[in-house]
Amino acid sequence: METAYQKVKVHNELEWCQVTDLATKEKIEKVLLKHRVSYFVKWEKPKLFSSDKFGTCVFCVNQLQKEAADEAIQDLAEEIKGKIRFINRKVDRTFY
Repeated sequence: METAYQKVKVHNELEWCQVTDLATKEKIEKVLLKHRVSYFVKWEKPKLFSSDKFGTCVFCVNQLQKEAADEAIQDLAEEIKGKIRFINRKVDRTFY
């Protein structure tokens, strides 16, 4: 028997912020986990002739948890906040 939820597709993720530093990425992950905010990380590879070997890391959160994520990020120090670029746009691809 087929359930009614099998045909429902939900797409409510936001590209929340972008980071280019690995240490900052790890600190954001710890803060989000501490505040129980669900997220996933999307990696963007560096450009062909870029000197950056790390690339960029984009944190995506659920729209309903955006405010919780914004409150959680307030725990970070000011020098780390300067390394974070907030995007706040809908994810443009569907991953299913």
